[in-house]
Amino acid sequence: MKKVFDLTSCDWCNRDVLQRSRLAPRPFYVGYRSEKMALEYERAQSGSYTLLNGEWKFKYLETPFASDEDFYRPGYDDSAWGTIPVPAHWQLHGHGRPHYTDATSVFPIQEPPVLQAENPTGLYRHFFTVEDLSREVLLRFDGVESAFHLWVNGQPAGYSQGSRCTSEFDVTALVHEGKNELALRVYQFSDGSYLENQDMWWLAGIIRDVSLITRPRLHLSDYKADAVLQGDLRSGAFSLALTVEDHTEAPQGCRVQVKLLEDGKCLYEEERALAPGEGEAAFRKEFKQVRPWSAEDPHLYDLLIGLCTPTGESVEFYSQKVGFKRVELKNGLIYINGAALKFRGVNRHDWDQDLGRAITKEHMVKDLRLMKRNNVNAVRSSHYPNHPDFYDLCDRMGFYVVDEADLECNQVQIIGNMKLISDNPAWEESYLDRCRRMVLRDKNHPSIVFWSLGNESGFGCNFKACYRWIKGYDPTRLVHYEEDRGAEAADMYSSMYTTHARLEELGRREDLCKPHVMCEYAHAMGNGPGGLQEYWELFRKYPRLQGGFVWEWIDQSIRREGVQTYGGDYGDWPNNLNFCADGLLKADRTPTPGLSMLKKVLEPVAFYDYSPESGEVTVENRYDFSTLDHLRAVCTVQSAGKRYFERELGIGGIAPGESRKVRLHEPGEPASLAGGREVFCDISVAYREPPEWSEPGDEVAHEQFLAAKQAPRAAQKAAGQVELAVEGDTITVTAGQAIITFSACKGSLTSYRCGGREMIGRGLDFNFYRAPIDNDINLRAEWDQFILPRLTNVVKEVEVDCDGERATVRVQKCYAPFVMDWQIDLSVYYTVTPDGGVRIETQGTPRGKLPSTLPRIGMRFVLDEALEKVSWYGRGPGECYRDNKLGCPVGLYQSSVKDLYFPYVVPQECGSRADVRWVYLSDGRQGLCAVGKEPLSFSALHYSMEQLTEARHTDELWPQSDIHLQLDFAQQGLGSASWGPGALEQHTLRPEPFAFCWQLFGCESEGIVDRAEAARAAL
Repeated sequence: MKKVFDLTSCDWCNRDVLQRSRLAPRPFYVGYRSEKMALEYERAQSGSYTLLNGEWKFKYLETPFASDEDFYRPGYDDSAWGTIPVPAHWQLHGHGRPHYTDATSVFPIQEPPVLQAENPTGLYRHFFTVEDLSREVLLRFDGVESAFHLWVNGQPAGYSQGSRCTSEFDVTALVHEGKNELALRVYQFSDGSYLENQDMWWLAGIIRDVSLITRPRLHLSDYKADAVLQGDLRSGAFSLALTVEDHTEAPQGCRVQVKLLEDGKCLYEEERALAPGEGEAAFRKEFKQVRPWSAEDPHLYDLLIGLCTPTGESVEFYSQKVGFKRVELKNGLIYINGAALKFRGVNRHDWDQDLGRAITKEHMVKDLRLMKRNNVNAVRSSHYPNHPDFYDLCDRMGFYVVDEADLECNQVQIIGNMKLISDNPAWEESYLDRCRRMVLRDKNHPSIVFWSLGNESGFGCNFKACYRWIKGYDPTRLVHYEEDRGAEAADMYSSMYTTHARLEELGRREDLCKPHVMCEYAHAMGNGPGGLQEYWELFRKYPRLQGGFVWEWIDQSIRREGVQTYGGDYGDWPNNLNFCADGLLKADRTPTPGLSMLKKVLEPVAFYDYSPESGEVTVENRYDFSTLDHLRAVCTVQSAGKRYFERELGIGGIAPGESRKVRLHEPGEPASLAGGREVFCDISVAYREPPEWSEPGDEVAHEQFLAAKQAPRAAQKAAGQVELAVEGDTITVTAGQAIITFSACKGSLTSYRCGGREMIGRGLDFNFYRAPIDNDINLRAEWDQFILPRLTNVVKEVEVDCDGERATVRVQKCYAPFVMDWQIDLSVYYTVTPDGGVRIETQGTPRGKLPSTLPRIGMRFVLDEALEKVSWYGRGPGECYRDNKLGCPVGLYQSSVKDLYFPYVVPQECGSRADVRWVYLSDGRQGLCAVGKEPLSFSALHYSMEQLTEARHTDELWPQSDIHLQLDFAQQGLGSASWGPGALEQHTLRPEPFAFCWQLFGCESEGIVDRAEAARAAL
């Protein structure tokens, strides 16, 4: 017996076979039995649509050549098979394994493309019911990774590839009344996988809905509805081109009824008769006044299409939401409805920690609600078309969408030839197939403003072909493609992770006739990103910089036994580790601290030019189309948690792009109220009538101004005596109820007891390192080279003195690494007063052949576990650092030590609060307070810096009962260097001379605010 296994002849390994028997792409719609039902938009109630999702029979194979040859035949015994939910990835249900890479492909690059025989394969079987054979029957697959063959009742029904593209098959001739069987063979890899290397997990399966659609023999087969706002920005032109198919035995022609409704009122109605064999019709109507669709006001009209027989008998009705908008390239800028707006966008992958890309509509709704609540107005569907339901939601909720083709072949950059595939004409039809399927399916969604040809695939003739086809078919939208660096086949210049300095250069250019959009920026991996404020200062400064899309919305980590996992955790090689965990949300949709900063920089209302003397501030409306009438702004004058008064501000009537002065308070009023304390004006902007996607307490914008500085006050002389004892190298100071010990050997404070409780159990002295964050990837090598994690404390001289009224400990020391020629000299002056206060005055001088940056400058203490309650006066309530702190206003906040920790996928520096005047840790009755002469930063965690440095997953962290308190004079900024620029110079911690003054003291919790503020004023 002779048998040949010829992989090159397999459909899944043949570039020339993109489909077999797949229907032409069309919009996602079903027919309804009545106008009323059509306008309810409930597919499941239409009688024409049945979801086939659920438990399917499933068998996993390591190769398609191990497939049972007759598995698809009726009556096949699949009793030994297991089951799998549809939709789902089979790797997340115990079959095969997940594999994560960024750009590396997991198959050799061949020309022509050839895939390895070890191609994981899934066999699926399922039953469905057909009740009415007078109607045509379609099987629809909204997403199958990466290719599949389909059989119905044992007969071949088709083949398709393109993982996130819809595939429909007409199986009318293959079904019978009653119970029918379908079978699929799904291949994890195909020649299409060459175009699907999209910085995500390599997974497989039926990942989106499978549905059964029935339709009459006379039906609507396609339509294109354009609603264009005219140049006067008031009138609108509506046009509709549709195609009717008549598969009845004796076609009689039909009548087509078209209506356009607004809030149930019919604005336009027309009927057209089509003769037998006449399948196309066009309608057009101009309106003198329309209400435009925009992300701010997503106003939609209802398009209703009805098919009738020549005698007027209703056949079927179809509905579509329509929005009038105008997208154009004019004067070198992108205009939407006449406004050269800024895209406040994010990149979004389909993802869930348990489901992978097989997400539900509920996940989509959660994402879009969170985006709205955080001032996001645009979404890039990176890097493939989303489920059609996603665009319906964007239409209704209001988002500008960049719809991106399922196309990326970034693996070719590894071999140094980015044009290898994109400039090879043999691939042209594959490129066109993916772009056409996206456009022809999604063309009727008003939310889509750009078509994106794909991502990170070099440039060449195939993209030019896609651009020509799209511009010829849909002139109402613009086209994006980032790697067309000359914007030859794109309507804008685009870039990724451009530095601030380079972006400013691009903003200044006057020789370019197209605008610039950053399709990816601010890589949100781990703790970060920093530098958002400075990006948006540039976007607003230069008109041709029209905003950008943060990378990315959600971490793509996988939950396994309660732990977030990433590349390499499944024995997958090669891999890119946790590079998949780079979102503004964790994979369970918990917002990271970075999201609050993004919300801040995207605020549609801005306040600036505040004058404490006059009490006036300028308010600017940064909306593109809306006044501020729908918002309410309230100014609260407060100091350290005490509110003096509130005042509503008159911001109504401010037109888009306009500004005006408003008064926050009377001249000199705040300072007169606070008795020398620091006073802030907090402005909170909220909706007068909350939108349906908002939640109670949501703010649209928040701003804060310092209205009065704290007045210095002389320290009151504390009553009592201070006693000093020295035994060996231990220095003990007793002051009232406090007992403080120092080590002459270490030159440091080692313990602090007050009121019979040990508050500081161990003083770990100075610290110049931090648990590296993901964005420290470029700095960490230098820090390790300079041995910053293991500096040695070298004490040179300790001098102690006590006169009964105070005790002093003067320390001369340095921190230096082994062998290397650099160090940080320290002069530390501890002063203990009779009330138990410890003043710490420090001067530091780095010298020698220094590293370019320091991670931090601060001190560490290990506190008693009972001091779990934390109060602080500074920025909060969330985590914040020097270059991402503006989303956290100064205030009086409370938390627990446990809740100050943030669980990034890979443990790292976290939990810090910036610009802190003082922090107090207590058991609810008494505690320890740290006060800074100038604002400091602090973190308090149940994990040590060493634990956070060494752990690679959260389950490797074991919380300690003790509390690790870190006080910082300064810390290196965050930046976004995990895949972008590092911290800006103004946020970079250089090894330069420094000085700070802090005070520690123990006290009861009652009255802590007054006590801490008095201590601060006296420093």
